Amino acid sequence: MRTAVILVYTCWMAGVHVPPTLADSNMLNSIVGEEVIFRVPVKETGFIFKDDNSIAKVVDHHSYITNINYSGRLHWSDITGFFAIPSLWRNDSGKYRVQNNDGTNIYQLTVWDPVPIPRVSSRNKKKPTCSVLCSVENGREVTLFWQREGKTLAYSNSSSTSLSLQLQIEYNSAPYSCVAKNPARTEKVTIKPEEFCFDSVSKPRITSTAAEGYQGRYCSLLCSVENGREVTLSWQREGETLSHTSSPDLSSLTLLLEIKESNITYSCVAKNPISEERTVFYPSQHCREKGGHSHDAVVYIVLVLRLVEFVLVTLAVLLLIRLYREGRVLTQHQHR
Repeated sequence: MRTAVILVYTCWMAGVHVPPTLADSNMLNSIVGEEVIFRVPVKETGFIFKDDNSIAKVVDHHSYITNINYSGRLHWSDITGFFAIPSLWRNDSGKYRVQNNDGTNIYQLTVWDPVPIPRVSSRNKKKPTCSVLCSVENGREVTLFWQREGKTLAYSNSSSTSLSLQLQIEYNSAPYSCVAKNPARTEKVTIKPEEFCFDSVSKPRITSTAAEGYQGRYCSLLCSVENGREVTLSWQREGETLSHTSSPDLSSLTLLLEIKESNITYSCVAKNPISEERTVFYPSQHCREKGGHSHDAVVYIVLVLRLVEFVLVTLAVLLLIRLYREGRVLTQHQHR
């Protein structure tokens, strides 16, 4: 027994691999750039091999790199006795053996590329048949799938350069998650259905107000529309946006406009991501120049005065005629 121990120790000191008799096998999956730790303490004497080639050893509590490719990359802790590679490369994948005084442990390490975060976009935003598309850049053994409340609804894996997966979603349902994963990493994006589904926008309404205008016009207009998610209300003139408003906190949106020209068409436009409605306003049919009402009032007053004058003259004439007749009758009685 003592001879066997001496033989094993001599082999370790020479850097010769001793086949394990009771090895523990461990599968390790990690990501490029991340750290892997081989959690077998080698505190006094031991070795670490990759694919049966020695890459480092510990002798009398001191570590030595035996493979130049791991110089500065393979670390050993004199406190824990663990070997570690702080920043992995793709070609670090392989079989590692860690030997200490208690035996040999085997690790099968696979280094994977990071999984990109999937992207979700709308395909159809209009209720009730909303649909979304999830896509991700493909990689080795990457799988893409949709989940809701832990249940897988659809999945995709192929050799194409990118993976994509379309799904029709229910408006009033629990959130959906698009998940991209490989054996080492999982990335997911969670969406709320109400963020990707919209009602059609209502048609805006235009009403006139009593506000006074300027520059020869007095007509002011008020446009209003029932509010909704991402609804914008704007006034346009010949394709040019004059003003606009939006607010997620109001039940309705309103926008006031003072008409400056009466010979140009104006439009009040309500829109959201899936629809647009507009109401056209013709100032020439509904707005008149300042002073128009004053002129009408003057004409009306003149007509009334003329009528009053006519009535008074008529009454005066009738009164004179009556007085004349009464005076004539009185004269005739006096002569008799």
